[in-house]
Amino acid sequence: MNKARKYDSPILRRVSERITPELSEQNDRRMGLAVKIAESLRLKGITNQEFAFMMGKKPSEVTRWLSGTHNFTTETLWQIERVLKIQLLTSSPVEEKMIGQEEELTDFITQEVHKAILKFMSRRKLVV
Repeated sequence: MNKARKYDSPILRRVSERITPELSEQNDRRMGLAVKIAESLRLKGITNQEFAFMMGKKPSEVTRWLSGTHNFTTETLWQIERVLKIQLLTSSPVEEKMIGQEEELTDFITQEVHKAILKFMSRRKLVV
C-alpha cells in the first residue's frame, strides 16, 4: 500500500497561514450544510436531478450546492428546508416528520409538471 507523501512548499505554507480560524469555520459550516442536504436526499431517495426540479433550479446548481463551497442565501436555505422538510437553520421552526411523504412528493411533482406543461403550452399557443 502506498503511503501519502508529505509535501512541504513555501507557497503552501504562505497560503495556509492566510487561512484564519473564521475562514476555516465558514468552510466547515458550508460543508456541514452540504452534508445535511445530501444526506436528506439520500434518505428520501431523491436524486439530484429530481431535487433540482423540485427547487426550480438546474442540476448543475444543485451540484455546486453539494460541493460544500456554495455561499447560500437565507431564502435558498428556507426553500430547501420547505422542500425537503428538514431544518438547516437554527432560527427555523422544527417540523415534525410527516407520514406518507412519498404520496406528498408524488403530488408535488405532479403539480409542478402540470404547471410546467401549461406554461410551455401557453408559450406555443397550443390547446390542451
